[in-house]
Amino acid sequence: MNLRFRYSRPQITESDLEAVKAVLETAYLTQGPQIEAFEREFAAAFGCAEAVVCSSGTAALHLACMAADLGPERGLLTSPITFLATANTARMTGAPVVFADVDPRTGNLDPKAVRRTLKGTDVPVAAITAVHLAGRPCDMIALRDVADAFGCVVIEDACHAPGAVYRDRAGSSFVVGACRHSDLSVFSFHAIKHIAMGEGGAVCTNGADRAARMRLLRDHGMSRDPGTWQFAPEAETPWYYEMHEIGYNYRVTDMQCALGRSQLRRLEEGLNQRERVASAYYEHLENVPHLRLPPPAGPRGHAWHLFPVAIDFAAVGKTRGQVMAALKARGIGTQVHYIPLYRQPYYRAEGHKPLAGAEAYYEATLSLPMYVGLSEADVAQIAAAVKDILAP
Repeated sequence: MNLRFRYSRPQITESDLEAVKAVLETAYLTQGPQIEAFEREFAAAFGCAEAVVCSSGTAALHLACMAADLGPERGLLTSPITFLATANTARMTGAPVVFADVDPRTGNLDPKAVRRTLKGTDVPVAAITAVHLAGRPCDMIALRDVADAFGCVVIEDACHAPGAVYRDRAGSSFVVGACRHSDLSVFSFHAIKHIAMGEGGAVCTNGADRAARMRLLRDHGMSRDPGTWQFAPEAETPWYYEMHEIGYNYRVTDMQCALGRSQLRRLEEGLNQRERVASAYYEHLENVPHLRLPPPAGPRGHAWHLFPVAIDFAAVGKTRGQVMAALKARGIGTQVHYIPLYRQPYYRAEGHKPLAGAEAYYEATLSLPMYVGLSEADVAQIAAAVKDILAP
């Protein structure tokens, strides 16, 4: 069935097509000037010192975990309400993973639960990854305080939240990605993200050493810098390189970065449109029985990658699957974000237990269509279908 409204979709414009075409015409498809240009522009847009681009959001998370020196004796604490890669990339370094509970209204890590978990675990946790679920920033001020008390690196999984802003109690504003209360911030350029490159990712940091290491690790660990060599065969060796640790082929292409640069120029416009779509949902779904809207976030306090509503399916008398099927029959796509990671067989086998806040969030959540290109009339049509299907 062709859906009129998918739960998400990219916006591709003529300028995007022209940017990619221009790279194709140079025949310089990979490891060319577009990569460094995109890194400079991305870092400038988010106010950080360094941005390291790579082949996917998962690759970016893995690079961040390695830059944080995770391993068998340096574990990760994170949210169970996230995509598999947030925890899996820590396991890829050999690091143990611990899950802390979330706020059942937002699905974001609860700093008080993080503190309790760190106090109660025997796992040597060295890093905390805060997931800005759906585009809503976590309480980074409180999480940084907890991390400092326990000597942890802070990683932001900001794949849903480029351009989102959070504030401290004094009203000062901080952009997600500036790394003001984190050590590393990770972004995804998957096909349905704010900046859509098909695949791609980036890690922002204010640490030059971490950025340099991630650039090595994304390219097999190869160093062409004579200042790092141990066994250069002679003085003039333009072909020579050395590898001092295992790296990966996490390189991104010039074509992807040209597309990313074009999309980055429209990020602000896209965020404004997503806010308009969210406002329309609030208007059209207000006071619907057995449906709870996301807590208000304030101007730019949410990047609105997703629009997750909470539904009391038992009170409605329909299962979540039945509601999704009924919406699909009307051409409306929906999704669930996410199955708690501790429910996955891999993590069940490691002995992880259910968490009350995460269970409450998961059992009720349903993501409605959210993307640039939805009009208020579209939202009104989607909302009318939701209200009709949830009616007794």
